[in-house]
Amino acid sequence: MHTPEPEAQQARAAAPDRVPVVRVVVGVSGVILFLTALTLGVQALGVARLQSLVQQAGPFAPLLYIFLKAFTYVFAPLTSGPIQLVSGTLFDNVWLGVLYTLIGETLGGSISFWIARRLGRPVVQRLTGVQSMAQIDHFYQTRMGGWRSLVIARLLLFAVWDFLSYAAGLSTVRYRTYVLVSLLAGAVPTVMFVALGNAVITQPELLLVAYGLVAAGIILPLLLRKPLARLLERGR
Repeated sequence: MHTPEPEAQQARAAAPDRVPVVRVVVGVSGVILFLTALTLGVQALGVARLQSLVQQAGPFAPLLYIFLKAFTYVFAPLTSGPIQLVSGTLFDNVWLGVLYTLIGETLGGSISFWIARRLGRPVVQRLTGVQSMAQIDHFYQTRMGGWRSLVIARLLLFAVWDFLSYAAGLSTVRYRTYVLVSLLAGAVPTVMFVALGNAVITQPELLLVAYGLVAAGIILPLLLRKPLARLLERGR
């Protein structure tokens, strides 16, 4: 574990307590637009055709998917989160989509964990950016300690688990604990989103329901920011 540096302490103090409304609106709108484009695109290309291409690729298809998930976890400003919505459809099996997603996320998160633990926050900051580094510092110094806080974060803050993997590496959390939480607790949101994506792609009339669930998943943690912070601190 690395001793917090003066700049890390300053970042913690500067970490915002509120998320600007504009960022929330942009985030929700972006995911909704992506989900709509993804659904329409898959429908236009044809589900059967895409599944045939994936089958023809053999083992390279899941390996490429896992690599993409892992790569975007390490370079956390990137995001491959929405592609898990289509994984169950592409592999013609929701459970395979869940499995490949969990492997990719755990692999990428593990790399992030060890980058933080072995190389420290200067390298993490280069990979995530100054603003994100402030949030990572704030989280690992005040809200991450034991396995309970890690489980709560994995279940409720799954959208930023890539950043929290760096925070876990900077904290006192054991790697074994991190991996178990990533896989076991991570299965809950992953099953939900892979199943949701598969349902929407095969039944486009469910798009409005998906919009509501996506918006709720982004907005609720922000509205419950203070109670969630207290819950995380009690789990340390």
